[in-house]
Amino acid sequence: MIDVSYLKGKKVAVLGLGRAGLANCIALESADVKYSAWDDNARAREDALDKRLNIANSIEDFLSATDIMIISPGIPHTLPEPHATVKLAKEQGIPLYSDIHVFREAAPDMDVIGVTGTNGKSTTTTLLGHVLGENMTSQIGGNIGIPSLSLSAETDATVLELSSYQIELTDNLNANGVVWLNISPDHIDRHGSIEGYVTAKLRIFERNKGQGIAVIGIDDKHSKDVADQISKRDGWTVIPVSMTDKIDNGISVIDGQLYKDGKFQIDISTLPTLKGVHNHQNAACVYGIASYVYNMDNAVILAQLQSFDGLAHRQFVVEKKGSVTFINDSKATNAEATAKALSSFQNIFWIAGGQAKEGGLSGLEIYKDRIEKTYLIGEAQDDFAVFLDKQDMNYEKCFTLDKAVSAAYRDASGASSPSTVLLSPACASWDQYRSFEHRGDDFETFVKNIK
Repeated sequence: MIDVSYLKGKKVAVLGLGRAGLANCIALESADVKYSAWDDNARAREDALDKRLNIANSIEDFLSATDIMIISPGIPHTLPEPHATVKLAKEQGIPLYSDIHVFREAAPDMDVIGVTGTNGKSTTTTLLGHVLGENMTSQIGGNIGIPSLSLSAETDATVLELSSYQIELTDNLNANGVVWLNISPDHIDRHGSIEGYVTAKLRIFERNKGQGIAVIGIDDKHSKDVADQISKRDGWTVIPVSMTDKIDNGISVIDGQLYKDGKFQIDISTLPTLKGVHNHQNAACVYGIASYVYNMDNAVILAQLQSFDGLAHRQFVVEKKGSVTFINDSKATNAEATAKALSSFQNIFWIAGGQAKEGGLSGLEIYKDRIEKTYLIGEAQDDFAVFLDKQDMNYEKCFTLDKAVSAAYRDASGASSPSTVLLSPACASWDQYRSFEHRGDDFETFVKNIK
């Protein structure tokens, strides 16, 4: 656990009692810092009280004599409109911070690598922690796994997955290295525009001490512009990464062959759990940090890439029944993420739907020749059916995931060639599930229960 005793003498308000919020409370209590917590959900407050945490009796009590507020990432503080309690805090002049800001204030000398981007963050964070773990003690956390204030203070390297929600209230990351993977439209309701989304993420480069390494994918325009911008800042050395062109001043992967400054380094074409161009980008960015920041040998990096088990809910092989392979890609919550999966398999019986994001399934029609049939679930199923009709693609409305799994297996098991039942929803999960993990766990349970 991170020691946050630097906050002694202040009253801290913790808004939100999800995974990160509970960790914030526990860290504050352990450091004997005065705090109170609040969540609009009465059940969350009751659960926190059962853990003997200090829950305010009212909003007035919560905000009384408060010096700073730590807000959970999912709580809006600007767009589309500030949460009511955040608005009151702003009116009272109470500073707002993320848990990541508090983490960094409490542990300013820790080696930190920040990982951000629209797609691939979780895979890259987990993979980087795995690779670094061969040569040093490493841990991963932030938006994945362990909340920041529950991490160990005794480690050689900490890899943090960071969403735009976390970064926008963090101005002190002081990262030794940053991985910036890619940018496509996401969370526009929260940031107002793609430009606002990029601006929020750019705070990952704030207040760097010494010289940091920025490994930046440059195959989309927004990220290329970011690489150009950061290369002009003092304190950063930019390592561009491309999957389309062999470049002389960075890392590129062409046909599965990884090059550094134009010279061949390792073959990543047959990595068992890192198939597809998108995973080659993830691996290349991990290589960039391991090589440029920590001077790891190619042979060690490659061995760790080869031994990576893969990430739960991200193109994870659940099991094989006869000639049918079941893939859990529940973390694909937008069309661009789903495109990565559709491009990696053939003879696909695709389960899609949930709470749609801007753009819906637009752009995925280019993979129609790989898709045998689509099984629609969730509140998006009717809108997605209209899209699939226009593309002359075969589909079945199932609404619930259990019915979709059953129908997909029925059809895939009768196919004439080996097939893949792919859960890659291209949607958020909140219409039917608590999280994409909950959705993916249900998928795996339904698969295992097939007779």
